[in-house]
Amino acid sequence: MKINRFLIIIFLFISCQVDLETKPNNLINEKKMELIMQDMILIKAISKKYKIVINQENWFGDEYLYEKHKIDCLNLIESQNYYAKSPKIYLEIHNKIKANMERMIDSIDFLSKDEIKKIKEKESYKKDSINKIKANMERIIDSIDFLSKSEN
Repeated sequence: MKINRFLIIIFLFISCQVDLETKPNNLINEKKMELIMQDMILIKAISKKYKIVINQENWFGDEYLYEKHKIDCLNLIESQNYYAKSPKIYLEIHNKIKANMERMIDSIDFLSKDEIKKIKEKESYKKDSINKIKANMERIIDSIDFLSKSEN
């Protein structure tokens, strides 16, 4: 009886262990997984903002990701499951994605501020040009007035 209990406990112990080290045959490397997950986040955000346009045009979807990164659905799922079982690696991937997104936001912010600056410079240039034209027109009018007074 004791032997049966011992065998059952050993059997349960062995059967409940999960092998976290088993990598899928076509494991997507961490850098590529980072890019794929980043694209997934961007697509989701864009889809929420421009839902009507994207649905009409069918721009984004799973097929887009598979084609862009040259992967298939099974490959992606197996890799996601593998990385999800390794919290340190998964967290590292997410931290890199977060840093990339922050750089994108900073770049967009910089570009938009630069565009605003350019627009203001163009407006300023236009105002300066208009002011120069007005000044020239006033001088011409003054000259005409002076000439017409001197002829009388």
